[in-house]
Order: sequence, then C-alpha cells, then structure tokens
Amino acid sequence: MEPVSLVRCPDYDGARVRAAVTEAVALLGGMERFVRPGQRILLKPNLLEKAAPAEAVTTHPAVLEAVIELVHRAGGRAVIADSPGGPFTKGVLGSIYRACGLVDVAGRTGAELNHDTASVAVSHPEGKMMKRLDLIKVVQDVDAVITLPKLKTHVLTTFTGATKILFGVVPGLTKVNYHARLDDLDQFSEMLVDLLDVVRPVLHIMDGIVGMEGNGPGKHGHPRPLGVLIAGANAAAVDAVACAVIGCDPRRVPPLRAAVRRGHWDGTMETIEVKGARVEDVAVVDFRLPVTAGRNFFGRYPWLRPFVRRNLSPRPVPRREACTGCGTCVEHCPAGAITIRDKKAVVEERACLRCYCCHELCPSAAVALSFSPLGRLFLFIQ
Repeated sequence: MEPVSLVRCPDYDGARVRAAVTEAVALLGGMERFVRPGQRILLKPNLLEKAAPAEAVTTHPAVLEAVIELVHRAGGRAVIADSPGGPFTKGVLGSIYRACGLVDVAGRTGAELNHDTASVAVSHPEGKMMKRLDLIKVVQDVDAVITLPKLKTHVLTTFTGATKILFGVVPGLTKVNYHARLDDLDQFSEMLVDLLDVVRPVLHIMDGIVGMEGNGPGKHGHPRPLGVLIAGANAAAVDAVACAVIGCDPRRVPPLRAAVRRGHWDGTMETIEVKGARVEDVAVVDFRLPVTAGRNFFGRYPWLRPFVRRNLSPRPVPRREACTGCGTCVEHCPAGAITIRDKKAVVEERACLRCYCCHELCPSAAVALSFSPLGRLFLFIQ
C-alpha cells in the first residue's frame, strides 16, 4: 500500500497552512522520516512564470514557507530552486522569485534562494526514453529533493502534479529541445518518469488549497478553491489521489499511464492508503478539465494518435487583438512553427506539434485554442 495523506485546508492563512502541512507530513511519519540533520534539501515548487500567488499558476508561498519550517525543524537546510519557463538566467529567476512571493519567504525563514544557473548532463543508462538528462546543477548539490506541485490542469498532459513537476529541473530553453525530440506524448511522458527515476524525490506535498481548472497550466486556466493538501513519497500515488478529488480519469493523464507502465503505480486506488480526510468528502463534481482531455484519453491507442492529433486536437491561434509581438512564443516553439509578421505572431499549422508551449507561456495569454469542425463535434459529444 502506498500511503498518501489528504488534509483539509480552507485558505492560505499562515497558521492554518502550517497546521495542515504539519498534519499531512505527520500522517506519513513526520519530516524526520524524510530529512536528516545537516542535509541540504532542495524544495522544488511550481514556478511556471511570473504570476501573483492569487492567480493559482504557481505554488503558493504560504505552503512553501510551512514546508521550509518543517525542514529546518528536522535539522535540514532548505534550498528553493526551479527552472521556470523561459531563459534560465539570474535576472529571470530573480523577477519570478519576486513576483511569486518567494523573496519574502526566504527572508523570513532563512531559506536559500538558488541563483546558480549552471547545468549538468547526468548519465542514466537505465532510462527508457533518455539515457542522458540535462539538469540544473543545484540538483546535484543537495542531499534530497522535496517537490511542491500545484494541483492544476494542463492542455498537453490534462493534469500536472507530482509526476510532471520535475520537468522544471530541465534547464531553461533546453525544455524546448526536449519537446522537439519527444513530440509523441507517450515519449514525452516516459521522459518525465526517467526524470523521477534520476532525481528520486523523497516527498511530494501538493498545493490544492486553490487549484486550477480549465485550460491550464498558465493564465488561460482559472483558479478553483479545493481546500486540500495532498502528500506522499510516491508521485504517481499523490497524483492519483488528486485525480480522484477532481474527478479526472487517470487514463486521461499520459504521465500517469507511463508511471503505470514503469511500475510506479498499478493504476488502481486499491493499492493507495489515503490517510486523513476521505476522498469522497472533499471531491468536487463539476471540475473543468482542459479541452484537450478527450484527446489524451484516446492516446491510449497508438494507432489512433496521428488522426487524433491532426483532427481532434485544437490548434494554437494567436489573437491579434491581444498579441503584443513580444516573441516569447517564437522563442519557445520547438518546431519553429511561429513567426512574427506585422508585429503579430503567426502559427504555421502544418509544422505545429500541438505541444501548446506558446499557449502556456504567452505573457499576454494571447494564444487561443481553435478546433476543427470535427474537433468541435468530438468536444461536444465526449
């Protein structure tokens, strides 16, 4: 049985968050089970982009602060690190840390904010998809990793949580290369599991106090109060419980399908021991998944993928009235399918991989998703 704690927390009041995080970790044996005195512990939040905590795009700083306090109480030294979307530079990191409220957290707690932008190539002979992985160097400079994912939807993978969060330790624009090399979603998901196997986080604490529904994981999604924290040592089991809370079939989530294939989880709730609140007492019935969720359900059938990708998957379309021509989408398009013409972004549909990096990272939320007539019919009947 994989133990996963599920704890209620109604809002981000500091005292309530500290109590909920403490309870969630205590149900798993306490932070001392995961952290030994003197260890440097990397805390890896979800810091996708510059976004205020209330937008529910990033891990809330109150959750991070509560985890730091537990790590320090156990004798560890907390290091906060991530490689968000975009260039991995000290300037970009600093601006995201400030926008997400982490500079204040570090000042109050004494935690270290990582500004080292060096990267390393790590050999992984046992990898199914990747025999070598590019990581931010700080991962090698610590003794253990604890992830703090945000419970969010994701237009590429349907759901993003503990199984996917380590894509954020791939440095900067190297992520673009990974998307280009692994344009098949199952291959991309196998790479995510390879990352899990290399980094081997000791604990995952998911911020679901206010999650995100709709076309996440960025500003196209919508904050959704859920009032829960979910924690466990097994990433797939944590994500499975989160899926149960929001009513998402795990078969719609390609990284979870990959985790099942690799033996991280058997695909059933019967092998997960939920401690704390009962799933049925906190579950929501009207949670909105991204418009791409149906496509990912059919992704279980390899022979259907080319048809689904071209005919049922929405294509990204920059909205001219919102596009500023900043070029962020051009910089992050792994297929080189976007150009700036007359100060507006234009997507070449035939070259588009449907990775939705442009939709995810556009700072103006200017990239919409447009279905073909057949895709609209499929969206209506699914």
